[in-house]
Formats: sequence, structure tokens, C-alpha cells
Amino acid sequence: MRFTKIVLLFIASLAITTNSLAQGRQYKKAEIAFDQYEFHKAMVHFKRAYSKSSDRTQKIEMSFKLAECARKIGNYRQAESYYKRAIKMRYDDPIALLYLAMMQRNLGKFDDAIETFGLYSEKVPEDIRAQEAIESCELAIEWTENPTRYAVTNMKGLNSKNDDRMPAFGKNDYSLLLFTTARKGVMGRKISKQTGQYFTDVWAAELEKSKKKRGRTGKKQAKPKWSEPISLGEFLGTDEVINTKFDEGAVSLNERGNLMYFNRAMMKKNEAHVPRVFSSTKKGGEWEVPVELALPIDSNYMVIFPCLSPDEKTLYFVSDMPGGEGDFDIWMSEYNKRKDVWAEPVNLGPEVNTAGSEIAPFVHKDGTLFFASKGHVGMGGFDIFRATKRPSGQFGKVKNMKYPINSSYDDFGIIFSGKGAMNGFYTSNRRGGRGGDDIYEVKLSDLKFKMEGILVDTESTDPIQGVSIHIEGSDGSSFDAITNKEGFFDLGDEAIKQGVEYEVAYSKDTYVTVNDTVTTQDLTIHDFESTDEGFLYTISVDLSLKVYRLPVVLPQIEYDLGSAELREMAKKDLDKLVGVLQTNPDLRIQLRSHTDFRSGDDFNLALSQKRADACVSYLIEQGIEESRLEAVGMGEAEPLTLQDDRSGFTKGDVLSQEFIESIRSKRRRNLAHQMNRRTDFKQIETDPVDSEKYGKY
Repeated sequence: MRFTKIVLLFIASLAITTNSLAQGRQYKKAEIAFDQYEFHKAMVHFKRAYSKSSDRTQKIEMSFKLAECARKIGNYRQAESYYKRAIKMRYDDPIALLYLAMMQRNLGKFDDAIETFGLYSEKVPEDIRAQEAIESCELAIEWTENPTRYAVTNMKGLNSKNDDRMPAFGKNDYSLLLFTTARKGVMGRKISKQTGQYFTDVWAAELEKSKKKRGRTGKKQAKPKWSEPISLGEFLGTDEVINTKFDEGAVSLNERGNLMYFNRAMMKKNEAHVPRVFSSTKKGGEWEVPVELALPIDSNYMVIFPCLSPDEKTLYFVSDMPGGEGDFDIWMSEYNKRKDVWAEPVNLGPEVNTAGSEIAPFVHKDGTLFFASKGHVGMGGFDIFRATKRPSGQFGKVKNMKYPINSSYDDFGIIFSGKGAMNGFYTSNRRGGRGGDDIYEVKLSDLKFKMEGILVDTESTDPIQGVSIHIEGSDGSSFDAITNKEGFFDLGDEAIKQGVEYEVAYSKDTYVTVNDTVTTQDLTIHDFESTDEGFLYTISVDLSLKVYRLPVVLPQIEYDLGSAELREMAKKDLDKLVGVLQTNPDLRIQLRSHTDFRSGDDFNLALSQKRADACVSYLIEQGIEESRLEAVGMGEAEPLTLQDDRSGFTKGDVLSQEFIESIRSKRRRNLAHQMNRRTDFKQIETDPVDSEKYGKY
């Protein structure tokens, strides 16, 4: 019995010793891999060592190291989990709080990040990074709520489950796209100890020619598609000279597409995996064997992300060499054609480079520098920025490209075609991709405007055809439209512009004119609808027009000399007025009677009042309410001004005493006197007593 116990104790002791030795070996391997930046390999060994360890202090340290590996690889979700575990286990260095907050920011958990940055700031108040990060989180929230006009689309046809990144145009018509990929089928079949993926190659995809497809309205151009990506050698139908079993990528070509600069990281036994810049020239449709670029840089330092300037005289690149502003900086070297050498590299300076890392430069035709940075204020991870080139040659005025180009994840490697920053591609590992880094298309969406509506009759609700719409803009523009038989009208970009206030009038005979104001000023992107053609802002008009029931112009009521008696023709005209008043219950009129000048003022005033009263009496007899009528005797005070040619007289003639006395013909003088003996009509304001009943126009 005792012997059995001794044996069991020996076996248990042996198991513990063996386990301890295994744990020790795994931990040692993990530490070595970590120190050599082989973070994927280090994670594998740290996980194995952690599962076998019973040393709490060591497990806390390994939790932090696992978080660091995940952060370096770019697996922010896993890093967040490990940092939380290390902190919960009482990891004593507050730096874990800072890194945890960074991971929360990278994951778009801005509120959580702000809180964690605050905790770190309480422990390390002298570190300004926390306060700067809080400000960046607040900006990220604001930018996400107010996105720019750029539309971002995942290029699913180009991307794989592995990393696909750093797009570059291979032709000057932008129909060929080269990019770096770690997908299945690459030349480097070994797994990278840094990333856990295959070594990368340069692959190509070509924009297929557009095809026409017939729609309901006729032929329509279908959006051209990118071909299935294949390796560069296969695409050209040649042997692979660019791609090898090592890492290749970060391609930059000249505009003609016959000169290429790219990165290659050759792994040699017992030597660091240090990427360098290689160049190759295309001749006869084939790329020549690449040669390493003779840049005057110590071989111990990385030279990555090459970018050839549009004039092919300058090479921009990223390096960790001494003399920079931070971890990785953007540098430039000019080519001396006469001596066939590259000049000593020049740092782009503190306006572009920071104490953090700057990568992936791209110089556009217009001279704008685009690059990615972790040091400038951004949304988290790498953000894409733009910088303007000054006359001195220095780049400055750095601006964040904001959301949706940037996200809380890593965004880098942007390129733009043509003139201006309108259409392009870039890399992002944001949520929603196919896996790891993906290539995204970016387009500056057009702002489109439309104003449309249907106008109907207030009472019948029937659509009104032929309503004239006249708009005048604060920019001096004007435009006219008219409703169709459905009462519909629409105005597009030819009439409606951004940042303009418009006065709009809707008018049609027999309807009350409606005046309105619409504006395209002070709009945000949230006011627009995203469409295939761009962002659309629609001004919707929903109006009903009220019949304008003022009387049609009636013939004037005329009288015999010295008489207030209504003629039969006058009664017929007044009957027409009765019809108008009956269909317009809110119409109130003033009947103004006049005389000619052939009698005294008092007589004429009294006579004109009698004439006005006679008209009112007749209308009352026909059932019109007295409160809607007002009789006014004008005497001879307002001689008639002709509104058209009449009875031998001309439009605009004023039948005053002086004018009539100048007429030689007695017949024409009598005609003029007759026209002055009249009753006309004028709309007046609604009677206060009836205001509640009828309201006002």
C-alpha cells in the first residue's frame, strides 16, 4: 500500500515536472517570437504556455503579451478581450488601460473608450495621449453622424477571406488594378509568422468592357465589372518574375504602366525579414527581372510603401530609419538622371509626420499627397489624410478625410483616378468585409436636387393642368415649368442648385396665386437620399389652389344724361355680377358710380350716389346680402382712363374735361361723356362683422 502511494506520488511529481518543462519551453519560444516581431507565432506559444501554467504572475504577464500580439496583428476584438483579462487579473502597468481604450476606439465603442481613456488619465495625468484620444473619439462620433459625400463600397469580387490591400492602377486609363493579396494560390505557400497568413503576391484584375442592356426605356449602359483576380504573371501570360515565395506588394507604377516599384521582403536564414524596394521595367509586354533599388539607406531599416511621383522624378516611401519624427515616417528621394543615382532621403517634416506612424503615401496628379496616419487626430487605427503641396515644395495643411472613408478600424493605401479626389480605391479592415484587409471603392457622390409635386383644386381635389410655376433664386437664376394633365411638375438640376433660396409662384387664371419659399441652404448629408447616381435632395410640393373668384372683367354700367335709371343692358350685366357673387360667398364689392362734368359738383355727386344706390338695390333684390355691397358716388372726380381701344379712342386716353373739350366732333364728345357716366366695381376687404365667417384673402 505504501509502495503504491509512493509510485503515485512519483508519477504525479513527474507529470508536474514534465508539464512545467513544457510550459517553460512554450513560454521561451513565445518570448523569442515576440521579440522578433513574429506575433502570430508568439500568440500560438503564449496560448499553449498559458494553458499549462499555474503561476498567476506569469499568467497575468502572458495575458498582456497575448493582447499585445493581437493588437500588433490588427485583431482588435481579441486584443480587447485579452487586455480586459489582464486588467481584471490586476496587471499593474496602467499602459494596459491605454491600450484597452485604443482597442475600444478601434472597434467603434467610442463611449467605452472615452471612459477608459479617462481612467488611464487619472492614473497617468502627465500623459497627454489620453486627452487627445478622448477628443478624437468625440470627433469620430461627430463625423459618423455627419458623413461626407463619399460613398464607400466593398469590392467583393476582388477580395478574399485573407488580406487584400494596397491597390494601384496599372494603366493610364485606370482599367487595370494591381493589388497585394495573401489568398490561396499565391507563390509563397508558407505561413507568415507575423500575420498567420500566406506570404503576399501581386495580383491583377481588369475592368471588363461595358455591355449594353435593354431596359423599358431603351438601351442602357451596364456598369462594367472587374474580372476575376489572377496572379500578375498569369494575367500577362508570362513566367512569374514579380511574385516569388517571399512577400511582394505595395506596388506603384508610372502613368504609362511600364515602370514598377514594389516591396519584396526576402527571408534569409538567420536574418531579419526586412522589406526593400525593387523595380522592374516592362518590355514587349513582359516584366524584366526586378532589381533592388539602390537607395542610400542602411539595410537594417525597412523601406516600404514606395510611391512614384507623377513626373517620375521623386520616390516617396516609408521607413523606420533614424532622423524621423516617430515610429514610421514618410520620406522622399529625388532621382538624378545624369548620375543615375537616388539622392539622400529627405523627411517630409513634422506637418506630415508625427510621433506615431505614417504609411502608404500616394501623390495625385494635382500634387495632393494622400497618406495614412496613427499620429494625427483620427477615428482610430490608421486614418487617411490629405496634404497640400506649397510652392516651396513642402506639404502642409493636413486634413482628415473623415467618415465614411475613415472608420474606427485601419484605413490606408488610397489612390484616385483622373483629376481631383473623385473616384478611387483603398484598403480597410473595417467591420463587414470579407476577411482581414479588404479593397474598397470610393466615389465622391454628386449632390443632385429635384423639386416636384402635384397641384390640385382645393374644393374638388382634382389635379390642375396648366399651373405655371415660376422660381427665382437668390443666385439670380430663374426658371419656369407647368403642370401636366395629372397636375404634376418636376424640376431637376437645371433649375435647383445647392446653397440657394428660391421664391416660387404658382399661378393660373381663375386661381389665387400662391407664393412660397424653398431653400437648399444649410443642408447636411442626412437631408439627402443615397442613390446609384449620387445623393438626392427632393423638395416635395403638396399644394391645393383655391379658385380665384373675383369677377371676370364686366362691361361698365352706363347711364343716360342726368339719369340714375338702370338700362336693360345694365341689368343684364348686373345679373352676371349676381352669379359671380353667389359663387363667391366671401367676396365683398364696392360699386363706384361716376358722372360726366356737365353740371355742378354737388349735383353730380348726388346723381352718382343715386346711380350707385340703384345698382345696390338691384343686387339686393336678386338676393345678395346688403353687407357685401357698398355704394359710393364719385361725381365727376375720376374721369375714365381707357384700358383698351374703344369707340375711336385709344388705350390710355384719359377722358378729362380738357381732353373732351378738345374734341371737334360733337358725336365723339357725346361718346366720351357717355363713357364717363358709368358704374365700376372694386373688391374691398371683408367686413369685420363677417371676418369670422368668411376670413380674408
